[in-house]
Amino acid sequence: MRTNPFESQLERLARTLTEQFGVNVVCQGENAWTDGKQIVLPSVPEPMDEGLERMMVGYLDHEMAHVAFSEFKVAEEFAKRHPGYEGMLNVVEDALIERRAMQRWPGVRANLDALFGQIRDRVTQLIAQRGPFDRFCTAVYLKLAHHNDLIGLDREIVGYEDLLGRFAAVQETTDAAGLAEDLLKRWLSRHPQKCQTPRPGDGNSAPSSTGSNLPSGSGQTGDSDRESASNQGSPSPGDENPQTGDSDTADGPDNEQGSPADEDGSDSQGPAKGSSGQTANGKNRKPKRGSPDSFAGDSKPVGDATPATPSSHHGGTLISEALAGAIADGVSQLSNSTEYRAFTKQYDRIDTVAAAKDGDVQALLATGVDVVRRLRRGLANALRSAEKRWWRDDQVRGSLSPRTLYRLGTDRRLLDVFRVRSTVQGRSTAVCVVLDASGSMTSRKMDVARQAMRVLLESLGDLKIATEAFTFTTGDRFNLAEAAKLTGQDPNQLHGRFSRFGNLEIGLIKQYQEPVKVALRRLPTVRGSGLTPLGEAMQIGAARLSVRPESRRIMLVLTDGKAGCECGDAAAIDHARHVADLCRKVGIELIGVGIQDDSLCAIVADTIVIHELQELPAQLCKLLGRTLQKGLSCVG
Repeated sequence: MRTNPFESQLERLARTLTEQFGVNVVCQGENAWTDGKQIVLPSVPEPMDEGLERMMVGYLDHEMAHVAFSEFKVAEEFAKRHPGYEGMLNVVEDALIERRAMQRWPGVRANLDALFGQIRDRVTQLIAQRGPFDRFCTAVYLKLAHHNDLIGLDREIVGYEDLLGRFAAVQETTDAAGLAEDLLKRWLSRHPQKCQTPRPGDGNSAPSSTGSNLPSGSGQTGDSDRESASNQGSPSPGDENPQTGDSDTADGPDNEQGSPADEDGSDSQGPAKGSSGQTANGKNRKPKRGSPDSFAGDSKPVGDATPATPSSHHGGTLISEALAGAIADGVSQLSNSTEYRAFTKQYDRIDTVAAAKDGDVQALLATGVDVVRRLRRGLANALRSAEKRWWRDDQVRGSLSPRTLYRLGTDRRLLDVFRVRSTVQGRSTAVCVVLDASGSMTSRKMDVARQAMRVLLESLGDLKIATEAFTFTTGDRFNLAEAAKLTGQDPNQLHGRFSRFGNLEIGLIKQYQEPVKVALRRLPTVRGSGLTPLGEAMQIGAARLSVRPESRRIMLVLTDGKAGCECGDAAAIDHARHVADLCRKVGIELIGVGIQDDSLCAIVADTIVIHELQELPAQLCKLLGRTLQKGLSCVG
């Protein structure tokens, strides 16, 4: 299957999650969380930093593995039996679903390895600040996982070798729960401690973001064998007020990056355990910002069967906390001055332009009939004029060429008196026309643009050239005020962090497989409004064009101004240049038409600027005819 060069690995994985598992993936704002049905990732720029993308892909890989393989009812039952110790099952389950994911999707292993390499140092720093239970759970995960790196935690699992050796036979979550029970039982027998309920406001406790009560390992750095029976004591199973060891923080990596897209061109992996927005006992909740939590359960409201006890530092595993911190650091370094970021693409829309009334269509077709006919004929003749015929004179047999018969009377060694007919043919071609429909396209400009579009569509249709045409602008389905309300942040702060808030609006005038007559009925309804997200429009056009079977692909861009959105033009222009470079690298030929503005010249090298509107149709046809002639080649 052909891989779309304009679709990132993150996008392929998100699409696969939605198609195969029904889990919606949204890039929005600056935080990562999930409730088991929707995964929210931070909005990222294009181009995205490779390290940040790999971490976010790993997050999705782990999440999808949970969706594919975890039995959340079993996790819920374990959490009810052992409140505060859910992390013990989490780490065993993490190792299990990662193993199964690597078996199903071979590309997962490399992604997980790359992810772990990125967060290893951060995990080591967190371990030094955590208590015995956290350290033990993390050591169990590292031992059972494929990383073969215990980060100095070898002593934590001494005496557990027989139990850990049973992991090879674990196949389902039920098996993982049985192993976790035995591990927890032995650990508690070796660490008998007096449990104390911390006073309200105690610095060692924090509200559980997962809805389950996890032992708090705050400030404990000693070995498990030196664990004291003081207020850091570990609760016994069922204790209402556990206060030691961060069971959740020991969870397996939510950040694993092994995506099935590496195998078949479409990422199909997922769920990170520590990333799911539900508690290990299956309670739905919105996790602490930037902190993925333990693996998902069912969709029960927060509070059901939830012990009222303190939690650990974060509602996820220690590895998931490290991943969340790494993602947060990467996102915090983004600034709108250099990166183009849409706050959310959840409300973006690609829709077909509505058909106009019959009267408006007839009025459009009745306007400038002679001009349209002349331009159509001119564009067709420009292409066909290069389809010359001539004779090749290097044959040794065949029909005689009257033009070269005189050579029979010469002493030339090669007579070249025979002829063979040779033709010039054009390569198969697809054309995508991208029309600016922002508010600066006034009525007069849009009237002329519609006529130019009509000439193009009819001429290219006559030449049997596959053509698509669409408009681009922004809509009002989402805006800065909505973003501020959603995040609770000051609008000025958001304004400085993101480039676009309004939703992207793509209006399809003609798709490749549609006849021209259908497109002509839509042209009269094209109007100008909104802003100019040029780079995103070019990226969408290139993505649709790059998968076409034709050997030659041309994108024609028409705009009357600079690329730009709510938060300035600099980032939008840089993004448009980046997309233009991508187009050139994959062999898409870019040509541009600036309508009374030369800003497009800085993005598309082959650009003409039309200062008089009435010249647009003729100059546009001349430009496209010249471009099409470049594709002609001699054959024969």
